[in-house]
Amino acid sequence: MNEWKDVLDSRLKDITFSQQMKNKVLEECRQSRNAGQKNRHFYRRALVPITFFLVFCISITVAIKGLQSNEMAGEKVLLVPNIEYSQYDVTGDGETDIVKVKIKNIADNEESGEIQVFVNDKIVFEQKREWSPGWNVQLIKLANGKVFFDIESEIGGDSNCIHQLYSFEGGKLKSIYDFQKYYSEYAERYHVDVSNVSGNTLETAVIAQFYITGFMQFDMKLDYKGEKFEKISNTFTPNYKAMSMENKWTADKTTTVYKNVGSKKIAYTLKKGNAVKLNKIIYEKNKVYFQLENNKGENGYIASSKSAGYFNEARVSQ
Repeated sequence: MNEWKDVLDSRLKDITFSQQMKNKVLEECRQSRNAGQKNRHFYRRALVPITFFLVFCISITVAIKGLQSNEMAGEKVLLVPNIEYSQYDVTGDGETDIVKVKIKNIADNEESGEIQVFVNDKIVFEQKREWSPGWNVQLIKLANGKVFFDIESEIGGDSNCIHQLYSFEGGKLKSIYDFQKYYSEYAERYHVDVSNVSGNTLETAVIAQFYITGFMQFDMKLDYKGEKFEKISNTFTPNYKAMSMENKWTADKTTTVYKNVGSKKIAYTLKKGNAVKLNKIIYEKNKVYFQLENNKGENGYIASSKSAGYFNEARVSQ
């Protein structure tokens, strides 16, 4: 903040000088005009400082907007194994640190792997997994200057995923947000990708294979407030364009649809062969609900469960 204020003060001094120059030149022009002088070369010379003044005004506007934009920006960087990164303050002491990731196979079992995260040549995180694991590690820097580790581990593509956000505390990485928490209660698979950092907000793309609907895709935002990350909203809209499908779901069995989330009041009964729209996905008290709209425009809700076969369009991967 002080940096762009200093720039502003410097530019304002230049503007004051340029304004005085502009006034002086304009006064000379008036005097020359009143005296009947017709010196074209003088007017051409007068336009130079005036143009200079206008350029200063434009440059100040651009500089201020650019500095404000940088203050609001966030950043994420993929940590490539065995490469040192030294431009981030991950410990929060005001000094940049040296960060490095190492991934290796465990000697006695090539199908087992291990990851180690180093900060200033000290191990701050270790994880061992079997069955050919893979890891993805990102550094997340928010606009407020705080830096976090986004560590994801998968086995066999997208199964048995462990995905958490970590902060540096007490010489170690501490988990502060679990992307996978509760997912096993309502989805066979669940994958979250941090696609962008905007200010102090993480923008994520979610792919979930719900037991009821099969694969669904939607966007979710996490905001950092009060030393923790929280979902900005618990209601999400399916991204049917990314899913390459129409918002049309045909009931494969008779299903009771309720008036509200968690309600026992019946809105309508969905019979086998009936078509509905699935407009919203709602997270409520560690449960998942789906908002359905019938051909009469009536909205209702069904709760997720571990039972499959609700809709003909459900796409699943074993």
